Amino acid sequence: MWTRALVTGASSGIGNAIARQLAADGTELVVVARNESRLDGLAESVSVNCEVLPADLSDLDQLGHVEERLAATGDGAIDLLVNNAGFGFVGPFHQRSLSGEAAVVAVNVLVLQRLTHAALSSMVPRGRGGLLNVSSVAGWMPAANSATYAASKAFVTSFSESIHAELKPKGIHVTALCPGFTRTEFQARASYDASGIPRPLWQTPDKVAGAGLAGIAQNRPIVVPGVQNKVGASMFQTLPKAARRFILAKASG
Repeated sequence: MWTRALVTGASSGIGNAIARQLAADGTELVVVARNESRLDGLAESVSVNCEVLPADLSDLDQLGHVEERLAATGDGAIDLLVNNAGFGFVGPFHQRSLSGEAAVVAVNVLVLQRLTHAALSSMVPRGRGGLLNVSSVAGWMPAANSATYAASKAFVTSFSESIHAELKPKGIHVTALCPGFTRTEFQARASYDASGIPRPLWQTPDKVAGAGLAGIAQNRPIVVPGVQNKVGASMFQTLPKAARRFILAKASG
């Protein structure tokens, strides 16, 4: 379905799984992450043309290079952008460094917004393209000790739904992929002890990636992989606000 996809955060986890599944379907790749050696390994392991574009998206100059690549037209044009790069921290907000929390907003929100804008400058005139934004079920459920991360993902989901409505008449697919607990490097990087999470709640990056790619092919505005995540998110949304606040207070310890 896609000719060439640019995937951010492609060096590991969900982004890596998405890139590999796209390549298996014959989609050429432009892969973006900070770890160039991992990207090189990915490029060598797939059977399609894979352009390696190492970049720290929190650096404005490096971000600008990715924006330029997305805005390219002609034979090198990108027709699918996967906004997967993102991160978060765990701990009470007042105890976290403000610079660290601001970095979460910068990458999870502002970078995604800028890359989306750059991609659409090329996609809309062609009347073809797709945006797969990796969000989280955390965006629907305020998370004590992960306030900034959850709020950033709330933005991603709402933003994706809004531009889905704007762009559907123009032939552009937009999907927010909202996974729950997924076995990636995210937990270690966030210093989050996930040992108490029951095994049935976990999913693999491959399953999450497959759900996201199926969803954007169908132009579904939101995809929540896994029955347990769908049920949990739906139940939380239907609770009265007082009950939500009670659960949030208990979760904060």
